[in-house]
Amino acid sequence: MASQITYQDNGTIDLTLTVLWPVLQKAYEETVTEIVGTTELKGFRKGKAPRKLVEEKLNRNDTLSHAIQHLLPKIYAEAVKEHDLKPILYPQIKIEKGTEGETWIFKATTCEAPIIKLDDYKKGINKDQKLEDKLDLLAKNIKCVIPDMLAEEEANHRLTSLVENLTQLGMTTDQYLVTKKITAEQLRAQMAQEAKASLKLEFILLEIQKQEKLADRQKTLDFLTTLI
Repeated sequence: MASQITYQDNGTIDLTLTVLWPVLQKAYEETVTEIVGTTELKGFRKGKAPRKLVEEKLNRNDTLSHAIQHLLPKIYAEAVKEHDLKPILYPQIKIEKGTEGETWIFKATTCEAPIIKLDDYKKGINKDQKLEDKLDLLAKNIKCVIPDMLAEEEANHRLTSLVENLTQLGMTTDQYLVTKKITAEQLRAQMAQEAKASLKLEFILLEIQKQEKLADRQKTLDFLTTLI
């Protein structure tokens, strides 16, 4: 297995995973063996049916797909270790090239936590400012690129929560969109924007917590509240 890494400007990381056919073939054979061990055919005890008879009843594409699903986590983990990555999301993996008997290529997309340089983050903060104003200033002055896929994940959570709340109120999503005078696309874009802003602030707070050796998020907010 070979892997190549590409860092995108939007903060995501692409891992190109190249897998030789013999590796996939071995995974397929192991999957068939596993299925044989749990299959019960007429005239044979469970797991004792001849492999040939069991395999004849299998859908080869489905079995190969099952084998790949078992193999990919291991291949991905090896690539993550090779490139010394620290992913914070499960990868999105798709097949780039896949023909039986040939080398297969997969692309795994993931992301790491953004790198934050606090520098002199206290600059511009004074005792007369409210906590909300201090947080706004931190978000404005500290650079932090939130990976698109992380923002999308957070936006999806927010949308799910919104739909659940609307259901409890007896309102449909379409009715909500009408009341807000926006389209579904505009709502999703709005959620994504809000998610990025929220995530940026949370990562900044986490970095301040680490730098100042504070116990938790609340202690960090308390520290900023009294910060002169």
